[in-house]
Amino acid sequence: MILITFGFASIAATTLAQSYGQGSVWIVQGVCWGLGLAIGLLASISLGSGGHINPALTVAFVAAGFLPMAEAPAYFAGQLLGGFASGVLIWCLHLPHWSKTEDPTVKLACFGTVPAIRSIWANLVAEIISFMFFVFGIFVILAAVPAENLVGMAFATGALLTAAYCATGGQTTCGYSVDLGPRLAHQVLPISGKGSSDWAYSWVPVLGPILGGLIATLLAGLLGLV
Repeated sequence: MILITFGFASIAATTLAQSYGQGSVWIVQGVCWGLGLAIGLLASISLGSGGHINPALTVAFVAAGFLPMAEAPAYFAGQLLGGFASGVLIWCLHLPHWSKTEDPTVKLACFGTVPAIRSIWANLVAEIISFMFFVFGIFVILAAVPAENLVGMAFATGALLTAAYCATGGQTTCGYSVDLGPRLAHQVLPISGKGSSDWAYSWVPVLGPILGGLIATLLAGLLGLV
């Protein structure tokens, strides 16, 4: 919930009509996603879940042997509920701005991944490559940062997400498998002039990161990082 609220709320703040942040630069969104991840990781780890706030990363950790397969469904359920809750919060944060924003695609982008140029297979490749770098970077951080240095690990991972978002998210903003919950919130909430929730595209930011994470896990295994 923390990660997605920071991330998608930053998209809302920089794109919705008459927002003070409207038109802010791309780096603003990237920094917010990164800080949201860092704080979300610390919250998750302190509560004992091991920092699993991304379903595609959970799949990668199962493949790497860090998490038993039987535990994954509970994480997926928590991630989906957290994402839905963040969608509700984002809607509440910007209540007067939905009716002032004419483009329904801009509104959807505050809840789920919207490609800059819709080209399904190109979008899928972008998601795969982006998440591959992200997950490989996580394995590097886990190998390089002492396990007891939770703050250092969390903020290094947040910085990694900022870099991945800004460098590789220009085609799709890189959904990283976190937008199913907020997209569901977009579907059910009474958002003025919201248009379609575009479920026909929703599988791309789910499958792409899963495949990218599995490739990264394979590479990390070959290099002895896991």
